[in-house]
Amino acid sequence: MINKERATHIVEQALAASKSDDTQITVSGGRRTHLRFARNGVTTSGTDEHRTLSVQASFGNRSASASGNDFTAAGIEDVLRRAEALARLAPPDPEHMPTLGPQKYIAVDPPSPTQDPEGMSRGVKICTDAASKGGLFAAGFGLDTQNYRCTASKNGVFAWHASSSASLSTTVRTPEGTGSGWAARAGNRVEDLDFEAVAETAVRKAEMSANTTRLEPGSYVTILEPACVASLLGLLTGSLSARSAEEGRSFFSKPGGRDKLGEPLFPEWLHLRSDPAFKGSPASPWTAGGLPRKARDWITGGAVRRFTRSRYWAEKTGKPVEADAGSWQLTTDGEVVDDLVATTERGVLITSLWYIRSVDPQTLLFTGLTRDGVFWIEDGQITRPVNNFRWNDSPISVLENAVAVTESSRPGGRGGGGGQMFVPALKTTKFALSSVSDAV
Repeated sequence: MINKERATHIVEQALAASKSDDTQITVSGGRRTHLRFARNGVTTSGTDEHRTLSVQASFGNRSASASGNDFTAAGIEDVLRRAEALARLAPPDPEHMPTLGPQKYIAVDPPSPTQDPEGMSRGVKICTDAASKGGLFAAGFGLDTQNYRCTASKNGVFAWHASSSASLSTTVRTPEGTGSGWAARAGNRVEDLDFEAVAETAVRKAEMSANTTRLEPGSYVTILEPACVASLLGLLTGSLSARSAEEGRSFFSKPGGRDKLGEPLFPEWLHLRSDPAFKGSPASPWTAGGLPRKARDWITGGAVRRFTRSRYWAEKTGKPVEADAGSWQLTTDGEVVDDLVATTERGVLITSLWYIRSVDPQTLLFTGLTRDGVFWIEDGQITRPVNNFRWNDSPISVLENAVAVTESSRPGGRGGGGGQMFVPALKTTKFALSSVSDAV
């Protein structure tokens, strides 16, 4: 691992040797420890380190980049000269922007100084022991990472950020393969993960989901667990772009280059914000180019209040630059519900969403599958497991029709990380389950 002092020395050395008109140097890397398990036993484990030196060189509005992982003087020289040679050959970029000058960044808590492979091993054993005790089989993936990133430019920008994260996801299956339960958690450190909750949830859902009964496709009152909400929210936040809205390429577009900022689209009590210093899901206080991030509200009072806006688009339109968000927090300005099931007369509970693909970017319509536990609710109780579905719906519709949420938390994702989402479970009055899926 490289500390701030070593990273600073490398970027300064590279800038001093640069021959381009404008240059941005980025040093990044980290250490990752993983633990994979299947059939109630560890299958692979290991630790790897990675590092990258990236150079963006510009001559006027011609620019190009190159990268390598040799931090010696010769390695730095090689990457610089390759980037500069490519930049001289690159076509002019009419949207090129010079690198930033000095910036101020908010403080974000530093990561834990060491990783905790023993803690992860103990957590995985909790999962495998719980599955074995119930005559079930657990498989999953634990990940413990530390990362760093340092960037500097000829114009004077300098930024450093170090981070850490940990996650565990597990799938528990019944011996005959008719029941499957999934659960995950993500946090800043291994000690943040509630291994007992992961194990208990996955085992319970595997047992509950065995021998499903048929439920016909349709639009149902639906409870989406936090992992589902995180997946859908990511589809929405990726569309909060001023340029795409003003160019007519977005759900948030209106005729004549106008947009839907400030229009009532969602329940007034939903609150979407971003804050890189939020302890539940921290993020880098600066973007890849060194643009500062700060705490901001994105949805309040039922309306979208801001879009991301690049430096180029801000200059073109005469509007303020809006950096992207490295993490998101979806909360409520109103009452939260401890048990969404108890307040549901008839509906479905969905554990996780899988294989999500875009259908129509203009309406933010997506399709995907449910996995690892879909349950029918009647009179405030889960009464039976039902088949999985293909669904076709939009995060806009899900939030527009939201009627209740729980307290927010940071769920793990199906890919093992969970991203930087801090979200609740959510009940929506309709979710389109379009066809039956044979998946377990």
